[in-house]
Amino acid sequence: MNQYKSLIKNSFLFAIGSIGSRAISFFMLPLYTRFLSTSDYGQLDVLQTTISLLIPLITFQAIEAVFRYSVDMRENESASSVLMNGILLCLIGMLISFLLFPIFRRIEPFSSYTIFFYLILFFSMLNGVLKQFVRGLGKIKTFVASDLAYTASFVTFNIIFLVYLKWGLEGYFLSMVLAHAINICILLAFGNVFKYLNFQSFDKSFLKTMLVYSVPLIPNGLMWWVIGVSDRYILTYYLGFDATGIYSVSYKFSSLITLVNGIFFMAWQLSAMQEYGKEGYEDFYKNIFGVLSSLLFLVTGLILLILKPLMSVFVADAFYESWKYVPFLLVGTVFHAFSSFFGTNYTASKKTTGAFTSTTIGAVVNITINFILIPMWGIQAAVFSTMMAYLVTWLMRVVDTRKFVQARLDWMRLIFSILIIILQIGGLYFIEKQTVFFPVEIVLVLLLLLSQRKYITQVVLFGRSLLRDLREGEKK
Repeated sequence: MNQYKSLIKNSFLFAIGSIGSRAISFFMLPLYTRFLSTSDYGQLDVLQTTISLLIPLITFQAIEAVFRYSVDMRENESASSVLMNGILLCLIGMLISFLLFPIFRRIEPFSSYTIFFYLILFFSMLNGVLKQFVRGLGKIKTFVASDLAYTASFVTFNIIFLVYLKWGLEGYFLSMVLAHAINICILLAFGNVFKYLNFQSFDKSFLKTMLVYSVPLIPNGLMWWVIGVSDRYILTYYLGFDATGIYSVSYKFSSLITLVNGIFFMAWQLSAMQEYGKEGYEDFYKNIFGVLSSLLFLVTGLILLILKPLMSVFVADAFYESWKYVPFLLVGTVFHAFSSFFGTNYTASKKTTGAFTSTTIGAVVNITINFILIPMWGIQAAVFSTMMAYLVTWLMRVVDTRKFVQARLDWMRLIFSILIIILQIGGLYFIEKQTVFFPVEIVLVLLLLLSQRKYITQVVLFGRSLLRDLREGEKK
């Protein structure tokens, strides 16, 4: 019971910060799509996508290693070595990125925003190391406070620079740089990180240990990048920045699924590492996946129900057609969440090489479909390739992770839920009359809700038990 309570407590704390920081890309869409053109949005997306690729490569996945080993060393003076080694890898990463300067200065959009590109790259690396360090040490409140500070400052600067000063992309990038800087200050000041900043704590032998863990994650991270965001480059090559901008906006709606999963996933990672190998872990694993999958299916069904009216409110007319590409991106994001859930077994066991094979095959599926179908199907091909890649990756991990945990999944419920979602998507594309569409979709959502009743009931019963324990604790 304690592991469930710990998971709920941490999920609640992460939710406070994540609802802001992770939802910002979605809830700011009305502003971005009105003050940035489709081409601007495409350039923005390509630049951010490139940064997401470079960070794990040039830092040798330092951020992942800092989190994993700071969890093990919460009460150990070696925590300082974890941080200092992580910062060193960030500095090495910056030196490597400067070697790429001659290439970036010749390619758009990097040549137009070179200074912002490097500032965002550096602050993102440093911010990532500090955040995962305080998270690994169990300073969840500081972690959450930094997320809230980033969200508040980023939104404020966006309003000033985009709405009032009308600085366009430069205003957006400046907002990001300043928000990262504020975030870093919060982590340093309130996370008591200064006491760990000791250059004498650098440990060459321990750095090798961290690299043995993190380096196998580099190709795995690269393959995730290929699956998730390489589509932008192929779309830009064949169709230009406008198509990339449309695709990027449609991707923002799938971020609602990412938001729900992200709140849970950070807490689940901690719980998986703490409970892995203990008695009862398999039941714990199965139950948590059941609850997660039920929640994600229900959120997906509700988004599909209100997608068109939601799109008409949240984006400018130039971006409205992006609704066509949202449905299968939503399904793909659910499969991605499932893949990440099963992938925690690689992290918990510290056997990270096993994550690579499944992700690589998923990446191959993604790239193959993209190059074959994008010239014919355009954006929809990119959407389809992403969904299929995540599905393949998840199914492979289901099989491969059986060597870590034996947990029987409720495949009948999973397949039925996916079929209901597919019927909903069919209704979106083929039922034009709203008087017919909404009744049909509502019935499908109710069927989806009914199919998840087992885990919904478990959550309700556990919630009542938790409230009862809290009340009894207050009386004592």
